[in-house]
Order: sequence, then structure tokens, then C-alpha cells
Amino acid sequence: MKFSIRLSGLQDSSTWLHHTKLALACEGGGQRGIFTAGILDTFLEHDFFPFRTLVGTSAGAQNLAAYSSGARGYARHIIMRYTTQKTFFDPLRFARGGHLIDLDWLFDTTGDAYPLDAERAARRLLRRDLRIVACRSDTLTADYLPFSADSWSTAVKASSAIPLFYRGGVTIDEANYWDGGVSDPLPLCAAHRLGADCIMVIRTLPASYAVKPLKLPPRLMKGRLSNMAAVLQSHLDGYLQAHDFIAQPPAGVKVIELAPRLPLRSQLLGSKPEALRHDYRLGQSCARQFLEQHAWRLRRQQPPS
Repeated sequence: MKFSIRLSGLQDSSTWLHHTKLALACEGGGQRGIFTAGILDTFLEHDFFPFRTLVGTSAGAQNLAAYSSGARGYARHIIMRYTTQKTFFDPLRFARGGHLIDLDWLFDTTGDAYPLDAERAARRLLRRDLRIVACRSDTLTADYLPFSADSWSTAVKASSAIPLFYRGGVTIDEANYWDGGVSDPLPLCAAHRLGADCIMVIRTLPASYAVKPLKLPPRLMKGRLSNMAAVLQSHLDGYLQAHDFIAQPPAGVKVIELAPRLPLRSQLLGSKPEALRHDYRLGQSCARQFLEQHAWRLRRQQPPS
């Protein structure tokens, strides 16, 4: 089996996965988000939308926007049709001082040619909470931007603005933002802070992938590369915190982890079409197995008064 479905934090042997608030947290990963698209499209196919809280970083935020609007196939189409174009990903342009990834072109073009139905998303999100993770470039702290039908696209763009690859970041209300993965690459802890006691996390890196505690040398933190070193340290710290949460959730919290078992064939950028198709199908298979073997175990309880 090329994917993993793992549960942690079960304090008893009950068949049921009792919870008061169910959340979905989605990792980024650029084009590896095609795996997430396969999972969420299959959920939509089976009308599976039980989550009260949804938190996504970068490609995870893009996928959640499509999932929340009920747009089956939307994220797959964007990844397959648009992020594979040279206009979007151009190393030569980057070498000449431009963007490696042209988010302006991507969001302007898809917004005109293939707009997301934000009003439908707003209706589906009634009494739910969708948060888009973006990292403040001045403090390297995460902001969890709420979904708005008027500004969701700008928030997702900010969440996807990889430092250096997209020069300058994205400004919202006088704050400049970078990719949310800088500060919170795997936003389980945020879902928990928002009140969730059962959290499904969709990863785009293998279930076995984990970073080790690392402190970069002081000379790097003070030299010419100090800004990028701080970005890397922030990302590593955020990933380590999330991994520890998955391995040992707080008391009373359950985690359902869906992940590839081995590295996906797709990459952050520059993936081959056949690799993207393979990983999309893998996500579909993972979702089908979850729905068949585990979804029925989810049982919501009323929170204590």
C-alpha cells in the first residue's frame, strides 16, 4: 500500500472517534498538493464535508478553498493546467532577477478563466471556520486569515508566496506576507487552538518524514544569509512542533493522519504530468480507503455546557 492512514491520541479502545469539533488541516508542498486534491475531490464525490474547522497552508489553502466551494476537480485543473506552464515557473526569469513562480499571472489568469465560486463557498462555510495560513515577513509569525468571499484569493496568494521564489511577498492591510509554510507548515496546532479535539491532517510528505531539532550556526544567523537562515529555522521549528503533536497529541485530542507512505512522484515545482496524474490517483485511493474503513467511526458529541 502506497499511502498511510494513521490514528493517534486514542485514549480508549472504543470503536468510535468521539469529538466535539472535527477539523481538517492541510499541508502545502507546491505541486505535491495534487495528492491532497485527489483526497478532497473524492470526499466531494461522496458528499463528505463534516469538518467545522479547516486550516490550510499554501497549496493546502488552495485545496481547501476549492473543497469548501464544492468545486470537484478545481484544484487538480489548476495544478495540471496552469502550474505546469513556463509562464508560471521559469528558472531563466528567476536567474535574471524576476520571480521563479509568477503568482500574479497564476491568480489573475485563473481568476478570469476559471474563477472559484466564492459565494457558494461562503454558503457552505456557514457555521464553519476556514483559516488560511500566511507568515508575516517582518516577524516570521503566522497569521490565520479568515475566509472572505471578497478577499480569499489574495489571502491564498499570500499563503503561497514562497520567499525568494516570489519576490516581495503579498501585502494585506499594510502587513506583508510570505508563504504560510515558513511559520506553520502543518497547521494542526492552530486547529487545536481553534477548539478542535479531532483533527484530520493531510500531508504531502511521507508519514515517516520528520525533521530533527536543529539550530543553525550563529554565524549564519548574523551573516549575509541571515534572513533566509531565519526563514529556514522558522520552518524547521514549525514542522517539528507539528510532528510532535501528531506523535503525542494533548489529552483528549485525536489525530487522523493521511499521507503518502513514500515520497510522491511529483515535486514542489517542475513535476511531469504523469507524476501529477499518479499522485492524484494515489490521493483518491487513500480517501476511498478512509471513507470505507474509518469515516463511519466519527461521532460528534455535544460540548459540555
